[in-house]
Parts: sequence; structure tokens; C-alpha cells
Amino acid sequence: MSNEVVEAPLKRSAERPRPRLPALAGVRVVVALHIYFFHIMQAHRAGLLTFELLDGLPAPLARLLERGFISTGLFFQLSGLLLAYAYLNAEGRPKVSDRSFWWGRFMRLYPLYFLSLLLLVPAPALLPITAKPASMGSLLGMAATNLTLTQAWFPTFAIAWNAPAWALSAFAFFYVVFPSFARLIADWSRKSLQILLVGLVVLSWLPATAYLVLNPEGNGWTAISVTLGGFWLNVLRFDPLVWLPQFLSGVVLGRLIGLQVDGSESKLSDAPAGWLSVGDSVAGALVLVLAFVPDIPYVLLRHGLLVPITLAILADLARGQGLIARGLTWRGFERVSEASFGLFALQMPAGVWFAIAALRSAQGTTLQLIGMITSTFIAAILWTEAVQRPLLQQLRKVKSTVHTTRAKSISEQTQEVRAAA
Repeated sequence: MSNEVVEAPLKRSAERPRPRLPALAGVRVVVALHIYFFHIMQAHRAGLLTFELLDGLPAPLARLLERGFISTGLFFQLSGLLLAYAYLNAEGRPKVSDRSFWWGRFMRLYPLYFLSLLLLVPAPALLPITAKPASMGSLLGMAATNLTLTQAWFPTFAIAWNAPAWALSAFAFFYVVFPSFARLIADWSRKSLQILLVGLVVLSWLPATAYLVLNPEGNGWTAISVTLGGFWLNVLRFDPLVWLPQFLSGVVLGRLIGLQVDGSESKLSDAPAGWLSVGDSVAGALVLVLAFVPDIPYVLLRHGLLVPITLAILADLARGQGLIARGLTWRGFERVSEASFGLFALQMPAGVWFAIAALRSAQGTTLQLIGMITSTFIAAILWTEAVQRPLLQQLRKVKSTVHTTRAKSISEQTQEVRAAA
């Protein structure tokens, strides 16, 4: 069989757009919400901003919300998957130049993030959980690391300004790594990619395992999410290298799904989406464990323990299998999911300014809790729809005009050369 016959399906696939993965947009919304409600519960348990309604939640539901930190790794995995599926061609190489990719990511991330910092300039004076710069040097360090989106590399400054935005700092690093990693694995076979995926799962387990074994601060088995902890616990929590294997595992999974799509004219799955799938069963069991099993070490649960399970669920949902996939394919999720970064960046400023405007103490009513949640969502969606989307559309127009002008110039020069000849 000739190479032309073997490569034909890939060439045909490169000429047509890949099928959408609608359930993953829904997953992105659910994961962002899980993290957001975890932060609300965290502030409540710390006494920063308490609500009577949250004290009255059934224990399993409260435990499920308080373990929203597990969705951080899932969000990184999901982002890696979606980037690989959207930005890598049939040969596994980036569709755009590194510069174009990084500029696009920067414009999606930084203007929103910078706005969140401006809104939180007074936050260190208002919130006990934020770091208080002890000196001018600390203040300058906090400002420099946060303004350059490098705060996640420095435990002292990781949550010193806009606490949830440490994850955006990690994303900035992942975006730098993505094109080179994609080219590195572009020619790998499915089997090699599957072996790499297993290796990345093992790597994702190592930081938490090392922390438990070394127990540098004596709290390996007793650390909880609501306490800030010491230096090494915060390295484990925030350092981008700790989270990199999970992001890269998502990239590899996205590449594998892309290979499946590009190498065949068939759909990702021929199984009826409305039937109960293995992924449904795994996801259901995971929710029950998170809700009803109390004694799982925090450092393991937050860092790597669930990676193979969450990757399996993502693969199942990407293929559109099961009842959960069917429930998450509502087209509105695609629009709302674009506000997920807005929810990360704006939840703290929206919460702080709502509390200043509407609360007279650290104790809020149920109506005020609903108002805070609603105002945060409105802020995230308004940014996405009124600012980010028009800005990106304008940038695409400018880029398209530049490309058209350049192509026209090259064509004219070619014609002149031919005429002269």
C-alpha cells in the first residue's frame, strides 16, 4: 500500500473542520462553577464572609462544594485538551505561528486580568486572607510578580492580590510551553502517546506523594484547603510545574482524539448519546465519594489522585457518550463557557465590591448571597460579550486585512517579475 493511500484520510480531514465537542463546553461551565462555589465556601469557613444558608447545607452537599479544589486540575486538563483539538492540525503541529498563538492568548487573558487587579488595589487593606506586604521590597515584589502574571512561581505572592488568579498565572506558563510540546509529540504514534499519557499521570502524582513522604511542615495528612499553610504547602498548591503534567495530559488526550477524528470519516462515537455510559458511572461514583467519604488527604485529592479518573470522564464526554454528555450539549453552554476566565478573574473583585456596597458586616443574608453570585456572573458575562468578543473580532479583521494586503502585494510583485521576464 502506498503512502498516498495511507495519508489520504488525513489529508481529507485537514480540509474539513473537525466536529464540535459540545459536551466539553458544558464541562467547562460546571468546573468553573465548582471552583467558584468552593471559594465561597472557603471564605465562609474562614469567617471572611459568612452566610447562614451555607451553615444549613446538608453535610454531603457542603463537603462536595468544599472539595471544589479538585476541579482546578480538571480545568487544566480540559484546557489542554481543547487547545490541542482546536490548534493542532492533522499532523499534530500548530495551525498558527507561535507568535500568533501567544498574542491571541494574551489578548484573551491579560486585559481582563489587569482590570481585576485595578479593581482590587485596596484589597490587601480589606481582606485578611491576602498577604500584607511587610516592607517596600515586599510591596514591589507583589506588584512585579502579579503584573507580569508570574505570581504562581512565588508562594509569598501567589494569592497576594487577586487570589483566584494564580491559576491564570499558571495558564500563562502553559501557553508558553504548548507549541513546543505539540511539535515534540507531533510524529508520535497512538501507542507512544498512550504511554506518554500514563507517564504524565504518574508525574502528576509525584508532588503530592513527595509532600506526604517528606512531610516538610508536619501537616501532610492533616492539611486542609482553608488554611494558607507554610512555604512548601503553597509551592505544592500554586507552582505551575506541579500542575504542568495535568495540563500536558490534556494536550495528549486532545491529540489522541484529534487522531481519531482525522483518521476516519466516522464520528467520534457511534454509541447513542442518551444511553448510560461508563463515563456516567465513573462520574456518578466520583461525586458520591467526594460527597460522602470524609477522610481523604487534601494534598492527594487536590494534586493528582483523580487524574486518571477525570481524564477518562473527559474522553467519554468528548466522544459524546452517555447521559451526562447529552445534558451538557445545550448550545447555550458554548456561549457561557467563554466567560469561565472572567469568572476566575472577576469573582474576587466582584465579591469584594458587592460586600462593601451591600453588607454592613461579615455576616450576609441568603438574599445577599444570591445577589453576590448574580453580580459576579453578570460581570463575567458582560466582559465576555461587551468587551472580549468585539475586541477579538476586531483583531481578527485587522489580521485578515494584513494577510490579504500582504498576499496581494506578493501577487503583484510576482506579476511584475513575470512581465519583466
